[in-house]
Amino acid sequence: MIRKILTFNGLDNVSFTTEEYVPPEGGCVLFTDFSTVSPGTELFSIREGRPVQPGYIRTGHTADGQHCFVFPSMAESSAGHCNLHAPGPGSLLLPLPDGLPPELAGFLRFINIGLHPFCRRKPLPERVAVIGLGPVGNLAAQTSKLLGCDTTGVDPSPGRRKLAARCGIGRAIPPEDFNTRERQFDLVIDTVCSSSSLEASARSLKDGGGCSMVGIVKDGPFAASQLCREIWNRDLHFESGWEMKNPLSRTEQNLKRGLNWVLAGGYTLRPLLSGIVEPEPEAIRAAYRNLADHPGDCFCYAIDWRRLSERSSRRRAGYQ
Repeated sequence: MIRKILTFNGLDNVSFTTEEYVPPEGGCVLFTDFSTVSPGTELFSIREGRPVQPGYIRTGHTADGQHCFVFPSMAESSAGHCNLHAPGPGSLLLPLPDGLPPELAGFLRFINIGLHPFCRRKPLPERVAVIGLGPVGNLAAQTSKLLGCDTTGVDPSPGRRKLAARCGIGRAIPPEDFNTRERQFDLVIDTVCSSSSLEASARSLKDGGGCSMVGIVKDGPFAASQLCREIWNRDLHFESGWEMKNPLSRTEQNLKRGLNWVLAGGYTLRPLLSGIVEPEPEAIRAAYRNLADHPGDCFCYAIDWRRLSERSSRRRAGYQ
């Protein structure tokens, strides 16, 4: 079987790495239906300029037609933009019902990330702020609303704040307004994790409140001593929001819970998808460039691999 993997060497140098793929002994081949671009994580790694094979969000089907969402193990959490793969035993395959549009199934990964901070808090927080209204932040805010929390979204982009309103997040404010909020929130979900957002998070938390650091923590001028002083004086809790640190059993519970909410109409997903692109380097390059240059207007893309996957599936069936 021929496997094609999306490869970047800088933001504008996009190609496919092609290889003869031999599935591991006992491995179940999954033919990719869609892979979803994670604009935060992937753009962060691509901008470093070294060759990378991004992608960790994909759905696919087995040879007998079972459609699945893939939550990969850490070892398999790259090179997800490809036409086929055989997930190892450490990866989770979540069966998908026919009623779920496959191009939207990748949003389950973002839902899981945003649900994770709430699983660590009993009772649920009363007032929640979500910093950054990209795909993860938007869906974390939607989850917060579903759980009955008083929710405030924070983003500098008017376009993202407007999109949040379309998704039922009634209160979305710019960072300069959020910076004036002192000791108001029980939980802050920070999908940005810059010096300025972490400083604002500490300021906005009630004594005893917590911040889930979902974003990749950036370098900056916010002194560790200043943050630690706030933590010490006010019993604040700053913790990792990296979902890969979750037990796989909890991740499975989150994904099933999120899937049930999606099927029940609890989430607004369609407006979050800026477009569906064919697995062609130029089309993919243009989509990533849109995400990098116009983050307020371009939100998230899905790559449709079904044409290549079906071709690979037919070849495999003929081979067998």
